Amino acid sequence: MNKDELLGKIQSTIDEQQAKLTELKNKAMDESQEALDDIREAIADLEPKLEQAKAKAAEIADIADDKWDEVKDSLEEGWNEVSATIEKGWDSFTASVKSFFS
Repeated sequence: MNKDELLGKIQSTIDEQQAKLTELKNKAMDESQEALDDIREAIADLEPKLEQAKAKAAEIADIADDKWDEVKDSLEEGWNEVSATIEKGWDSFTASVKSFFS
């Protein structure tokens, strides 16, 4: 995978997660206080993970093209870990509050 492909993959994941977070915030407006507390907790957990993803994307974007071959495997592995962390956080939250998404 080249640098542009990886950055495209990362941006796609970031966009998808940002949309989910926005949807979550919008749904929070119509929920009970208990549900709001759960949503706020999930948002507080997911936002830093999304910021971590954005930071990883910036790190990859800043890599000089001539250095790409030297670091691409470790960057791809790092991104896969960040992406898995985001998905795990999201899956954990949605499993506990399925009623928001039905």
